[in-house]
Amino acid sequence: MTIINQHGGDLDSIERLYKIPREKIIDFSGNINPLGVPESVKNEIKKNTDLICTYPDSDYKILRQSIEEYTGVNYENIIVGNGATELISLFIKALSPKKSIIISPAYSEYERELKLTGSSVELFPLTEDENFKLNMQKLIQKLDSDIDLVVLCNPNNPTGSYLTLHEIEFLLNFCLDKNIFLMIDETYVEFSDADKQVDAMPLIKNYNNLFIIRGTSKFFASPGLRLGYCACSNKKLLDLAVSKKDPWSVNMLANLAGIVMFKDTEFIKNSKNIIAAERKKFIRELSKLKKIKLYDSQSNFILLKILDNNISAANVFDILIKDNIVIRDASDFPYLGSNFLRFCILSPEHNDLLLLKLKNIF
Repeated sequence: MTIINQHGGDLDSIERLYKIPREKIIDFSGNINPLGVPESVKNEIKKNTDLICTYPDSDYKILRQSIEEYTGVNYENIIVGNGATELISLFIKALSPKKSIIISPAYSEYERELKLTGSSVELFPLTEDENFKLNMQKLIQKLDSDIDLVVLCNPNNPTGSYLTLHEIEFLLNFCLDKNIFLMIDETYVEFSDADKQVDAMPLIKNYNNLFIIRGTSKFFASPGLRLGYCACSNKKLLDLAVSKKDPWSVNMLANLAGIVMFKDTEFIKNSKNIIAAERKKFIRELSKLKKIKLYDSQSNFILLKILDNNISAANVFDILIKDNIVIRDASDFPYLGSNFLRFCILSPEHNDLLLLKLKNIF
């Protein structure tokens, strides 16, 4: 009994359907940093639980200044929200595009929010024959004056493919000439290698047709805090988004956590190092198997295609769930099929266990 269209990390559904205690699930589907919530955040929250009796600063100035130090973007060009999902919705409503293009496969929330605002939506495919790398020339041929918004997840979920800073700047310049906005979801960018230059935050100050959205659920392992932030130098769009935003949408503990986590340089460095090392290990070991194909990733997850027609992603899910291991059957993503699965990077010992299981299957 495989869960169909299961959101990654939905352990409540796994627990109910498979009768596995939540604490025993080894979750390779949720894409959350295996180091867990930074100890600095835990300690700060423990010391300040009384803060829940007070309102946070409605302007969140200290939090935004902490994000400025972390990203290099002026805090006046940053707003915070109740997770990245709220900010995706907020900026789409503020921009109110009539016609949009989503680089796909992608997070389903983009399309949902765009359609709720009345936008027509076209999916631009990352194709298997191009290893899910964006074909920039084909994309810009699609971009005309009728397009208001291009939505891009970088690195992409679920493929792990990515654009470099140089490629994004090329796209931005083209969009600028056509009066098109570019929304980049950088949920997974912090897992990328610095030398790949995937981070587009340095472009914020120079382009008023760009807004970048990030959350803290994945890299800082805190989905329950619901803290996200957005950077944009277009004052008109930023002010409009702020005017539509609910007051105090970031609670006091999330506000406190954000002020602390972005300054925890040891946690940030350790996270990047372990993800980079374990990603290389997975790619090295699984590349030896002839029945699967791996795709280059700059995220904390890897997309895998099964080349054996006798095995599907659902079969792999069913085999692994018996050992309390959960991977993501990726067949419900656009342009992927029943032979695609995705798994994230956990601790070295859990990764070794998954490697052993996958080698036995394939």
